[in-house]
Amino acid sequence: MKWLKNLFKLYINSSIHTGIAVLCFTLVTFLEFGIEIDQNLLGFIFFGTISSYNFVKYASVARLHHSSLAENLKIIQVFSFFCFIALLWFTLKQDYKTLFVSSILGMLTLLYATPVLKGHQNLRNIAGIKVFVIAITATGTGVLLPLLHQYEISLQDKILVVFQRILIHIVLMLPFEIRDLKFDDPSLKTIPQLFGVKNTKIFGSVLMLIAVGISIFRTNIGNQSFAGLCAFSVVVIGMLLASRIKQKPFYAAFWVEAAPIFWVLILVILNEIF
Repeated sequence: MKWLKNLFKLYINSSIHTGIAVLCFTLVTFLEFGIEIDQNLLGFIFFGTISSYNFVKYASVARLHHSSLAENLKIIQVFSFFCFIALLWFTLKQDYKTLFVSSILGMLTLLYATPVLKGHQNLRNIAGIKVFVIAITATGTGVLLPLLHQYEISLQDKILVVFQRILIHIVLMLPFEIRDLKFDDPSLKTIPQLFGVKNTKIFGSVLMLIAVGISIFRTNIGNQSFAGLCAFSVVVIGMLLASRIKQKPFYAAFWVEAAPIFWVLILVILNEIF
């Protein structure tokens, strides 16, 4: 079974799981707003996520904490190259507005990963902003891109769902930050470093409840979507409360990362039932 374990590590370390997660966040947006699913956009987001996440990982090798990653590095590099080729193909199918917003998100990713700022810093190493940069880029991908051409949706609803999704992404980052407490430099001032593990879990749970509460002010969210969000919030809070500094291997990287997959499954099941 060693080959199966290595295959699983390759699946995680090559960012396929992350790509599926971001894809599912985009699907949630399509399902919540009843929008026709744009398969070309999904392909663009999936391959763009893999390409950008692998760039972030391997542009800062010193930050990698899993020694097993080096075992499949060449395979991941080749895989990333073909994902980038696929990204170029789907890029040709996007309009200028999508490409403009994506370029801004891509620039944030570049600034996050590479030391191009003053003092040879990147956004990741600036105290207190790592989690917010990730939340903004993930929300831009999963919400702004699919809603970019949906002019019938009010600006209020768009703003509310963006703010709601940013909060959700921040909460989903907390198990990773709890895991990385033993690795992160104290100067990063992550949320667990500032508040401690227990208070971080309380803080994250409150943020998740606020995210659910925002739905009250959205005019277009249906009962099924609201029920799905409530069920999803229970899953996320449960994952956060179960987080430890000494986590089981791939607890955060697999199970927490899979949260949006659960969200899509919940919405599909609710749509089938009702």
